[in-house]
Amino acid sequence: MVTELLYANAASRPDGTALVYGDERISHRDLLERVERAAAGLAERGIGPGDAVAIVLPNGPAFVTAFFAITGLGAIVAPTNPAFKADERDFCFSACGVREVIEDEATVERLIDEHSGRRLEPRSPEETFVYQFSSGSTGRPKRLARTHGQLQAEADSYTYIAPDDRLFCAIPLFHTYGMGCCLITAARHGATLVFLEEPNPFVLQRGRALELLERERVTIFPGVPFNFRHLADAPAEADLSALRLCFSAGTALPRETYDAFLDRFGIPVRGLYGCTEAGTLTADRDAQAVPGSVGMPVGEVQVRTEEGEVLVSSPALTRGYSDMEELNREVFRDGWYRTGDVGYVDDAGRLFVTGRKKLLIEVSGHKVDPIEVEDVVRAHPAVREAIVVGIANGGGEQTVKAVVVSGEGCGERDVIDFCRERLANFKVPQIVEFRDEIPRSPLGKVLRKYLV
Repeated sequence: MVTELLYANAASRPDGTALVYGDERISHRDLLERVERAAAGLAERGIGPGDAVAIVLPNGPAFVTAFFAITGLGAIVAPTNPAFKADERDFCFSACGVREVIEDEATVERLIDEHSGRRLEPRSPEETFVYQFSSGSTGRPKRLARTHGQLQAEADSYTYIAPDDRLFCAIPLFHTYGMGCCLITAARHGATLVFLEEPNPFVLQRGRALELLERERVTIFPGVPFNFRHLADAPAEADLSALRLCFSAGTALPRETYDAFLDRFGIPVRGLYGCTEAGTLTADRDAQAVPGSVGMPVGEVQVRTEEGEVLVSSPALTRGYSDMEELNREVFRDGWYRTGDVGYVDDAGRLFVTGRKKLLIEVSGHKVDPIEVEDVVRAHPAVREAIVVGIANGGGEQTVKAVVVSGEGCGERDVIDFCRERLANFKVPQIVEFRDEIPRSPLGKVLRKYLV
């Protein structure tokens, strides 16, 4: 399965570069040795098949090493956003039954330094590979599991990547997008993964990003709309002629961003579509890029629409959410997953996503579930009622806004500080509006359109 790809790369191109991180370059042979040594250290700590291990690390060699060491033992990796606050982390760890947490790069290096490597056994396709959380088509974050076989199926779908490609990684590896389009696909093809060491805030790192893209002759760049917007506006010059494919996912790519990047660098940014439940589903690989399209299905993926909603079928698709049988019956039917996205398929088979049935808010490449934020705001002792919405701020991005009904003595700073202690910064409301009541229909439904 997936970890066996490391052995294939070490055998076929041992001295080829697997990872670039600043001035550090790690070959395929050395990456495999790091993974084997770290796995031996984890095994000595009692980690084995079926144990959940959380990774709370930034992008880099330590994350990659820990990721493959955990899954190579048959343990289950639980990638966790390092920006999460204690309550968010505790929820994830409890839901996954985490046995150990790796949150220090030095811990990974000690595992490597203090242990001898051992060959990792092949894993069964049915073994669980990863635990992740998704907002699904509605509601609060839900745990889902994907197997070794499902991740291998996703890896096999990246047929447009070649061994001599160099992939730029500025998106988080704990997220499905980064895990699939950077980490897994690089391992599948023996390609080189080039890290932007400090990707956030990207507007301050865009000069470094351009430097790396040029210096490393990067050929594939999966990103999100604001990456391409900031690069198009960057004052620094760079030769990006090696780039052959740029993909944008996560939220709709504004046409002005597409045009600005194309005008600046002569490279079209193509659409890509995926979800936590299945990884990458479609990608625009036409000879001529099609603005607005997220492309055609990859691998064995199938896509269709039903009453405007996008439905997908994929061998990489999870079997469902943990302990949510009623919801699973609703959104996973006959091998098809109801994504909650709205769109259409044109005569050529290209998918266009035009909107969402779900209420997710797009913040700097992150998806924020307003229901989760509402729960936190409502927990404030002075708040009687709260609704959270997204406010468009240009470039396809949004700002989180909380509309609050409260008692006396509760101000905007009180609500924001309360949330900041309990939520990752990108989830915290930037705007708090106080009202005497929340607008509702005669049937009691919240009229969100009057709150944005």
